[in-house]
Amino acid sequence: MPAPKLFLLPIFLLLSAFFNNVHATSSACNPLSATAACSPNKALATSYVDTFSEQSSFFSNYTSTGEITYSEEDGMKMTMNKRFDNPGLKSNFYIMYGRLEIEFKCANGQGIVSSFYLQSDDLDEIDIEWLGGDSTQFQSNYFSKGNVTTYDRGEFHTVSNPCDTFHTYGIDWDMDKTVWSVDGQTVRTLLNTSNEGYPQSPMAIYIGLWAGGDPTNPSGTIEWAGGETDYTDLPFYMFVKSMTVSDYSTGSTYSYSDQTGNWESIVASDGAVYGRYEEAVEAFNTLVSNSTVSSSSNGTATTSATTSVSASTSDSVPASSSVFTSTSASDSVPASSSVFSFTNSSFTSSSTIINNSTASYIFTSELSYSSLSSSIDSSSSQDSTSVLTTTTLTTKSKSSSASSISNSTTKKAVTVSSSNDGYINNLNGALTILFIGILSLL
Repeated sequence: MPAPKLFLLPIFLLLSAFFNNVHATSSACNPLSATAACSPNKALATSYVDTFSEQSSFFSNYTSTGEITYSEEDGMKMTMNKRFDNPGLKSNFYIMYGRLEIEFKCANGQGIVSSFYLQSDDLDEIDIEWLGGDSTQFQSNYFSKGNVTTYDRGEFHTVSNPCDTFHTYGIDWDMDKTVWSVDGQTVRTLLNTSNEGYPQSPMAIYIGLWAGGDPTNPSGTIEWAGGETDYTDLPFYMFVKSMTVSDYSTGSTYSYSDQTGNWESIVASDGAVYGRYEEAVEAFNTLVSNSTVSSSSNGTATTSATTSVSASTSDSVPASSSVFTSTSASDSVPASSSVFSFTNSSFTSSSTIINNSTASYIFTSELSYSSLSSSIDSSSSQDSTSVLTTTTLTTKSKSSSASSISNSTTKKAVTVSSSNDGYINNLNGALTILFIGILSLL
């Protein structure tokens, strides 16, 4: 057989690179320009905290380069091992207004950019970015409907050694204003009356690492990133120890009713835009203040019930105790099974139960008999409005050594349906197969 035509390889790599980075400047379906209706966005419609001790069911890779690992000690670690690596995650859900906090340590290295941002399908965007060569600042930025005619929206804010020390960064995005913070201190406030526009459409969460200082980038990008990247300093590491998210809206999906991109045009299926604002604020504060409880689980969650979430030390179960749930008459569930049904994903580790005076919601993952961190104590049925589907569960203690759980009735647990953002990876897979096929014929 004739030798493969290796001149085709650069073409393949070029196409792959294009699809890997398309998320930065466009979306798979922009509702403002699409000739047909775009698919609805999966709604989070709840509040949760993720410690990234294991791969999260709430996120999927949106690139195919670089390395992402997880550990109990440092959470998620993104690694750039070689030039053109660009590790990144995108949430499997969207929020329609909401609040986020992330415990983050950026990657050292001149020209290396660590990023955490929200972006909508119509290219509204709220950013936090860190430059690896800057040990005293981080940057906030925003965009409305992909308008990049000017680049005067960015601001820099003081923070000490962001690439050597974990700090907590916050974005509180509501109807009237967006507030950026670091370690609980407000550093910037953007009003919705801005002449540059205001983000107001459902947004997914992105976390990524890339080389802004790569010599092939435009000179302006290299200058902004702090200079050309020195690849002899590889590898570069970025860490996310935890993230708390609270969606201010309710519903199963968010969709666009017209091509204005205004918040009034957003339809929350089976819910309401801004429908859980007060509850979401309270739930967020509970999750943040209860960090000692949430640190033992991968996905602690509260839902869009009408009553507030309460958690106190009296609600806690010792870390040595075990709880498991069952969807059948059987008293046990294999460690490999998951209680909640997700679209293309499922939880991967045990999750904390947060008590509510009228509702107790359980986000459980692989039912290994490891520590859950709070108790259920109820004498009446506990229901919820499900995000997508509702599953009736019963709770049982694993053994006599576990702390007792008082529960005279069944509980209903909310499942959040989430789908992988397979658009980019599917295209890469198709290109890979196509390329291999071409080589086999040559």
